[in-house]
Amino acid sequence: MIEITINGEKKNTGEGLSVRQFLASLGFDDKKVALERNRKIVPKSAFDKVVIKPGDELEIVHFIGGGDHGNDPFIVAGKEYSSRLIVGTGKYKDFEQNKAAVEASGAEIITVAVRRVNISDPGQPMLTDYLDPKKYTYLPNTAGCFSAEEALRTLRLAREAGGWDLVKLEVLGDEKTLYPNMPATFEATKVLVREGFKVMVYCNDDPIAAKTLEDMGCIAIMPLGAPIGSGLGLHSRVNIRLIV
Repeated sequence: MIEITINGEKKNTGEGLSVRQFLASLGFDDKKVALERNRKIVPKSAFDKVVIKPGDELEIVHFIGGGDHGNDPFIVAGKEYSSRLIVGTGKYKDFEQNKAAVEASGAEIITVAVRRVNISDPGQPMLTDYLDPKKYTYLPNTAGCFSAEEALRTLRLAREAGGWDLVKLEVLGDEKTLYPNMPATFEATKVLVREGFKVMVYCNDDPIAAKTLEDMGCIAIMPLGAPIGSGLGLHSRVNIRLIV
């Protein structure tokens, strides 16, 4: 027998088993699951070739009903959600498309930006006409803010407009990379928490900075995993793991 880790739990299994044999020994249909070995996906075409070895860390996953996480609910600021997906509301062709996308996603939290109303056409449709704030949790964010003062002003206006105190704070320090300005983030966080906001905060992947923000009273820490918009996937695994 050899010792391996399956989905975070230490287990013993037979020696020399291929992935397909191993899955069969657990009672799983290999057509219905995916397997990651030591953080690398094993293609189904390689299930007969790859052999389970001592010390392997395996993740086995399958499809479940969207949002069903059993005894592991997604709780934000004391409210429980069935979906872990947070969807943005920018870049859509129109509000109808935005509404259709959010409904199809099953998301219950949507990020929103604060913009000036159209003075010349006050009857122009607004996002709230299409996505009911009573059905969805609106998460005002400070995208595009490069100072604590800008961020505070934006979120105060958001709370006045919709009564929302759950907010996503991001104070940017660089226009190209969108990396956060951490001193300004600390400054804005201190004021927002004092004013009763429930702050979900975007920050760098520094564990000390993240712990400082938690201690300041943020209800969620949102460290970057890679440069925004880079499409590089999760690059800061070690630091993210330390933060968690």
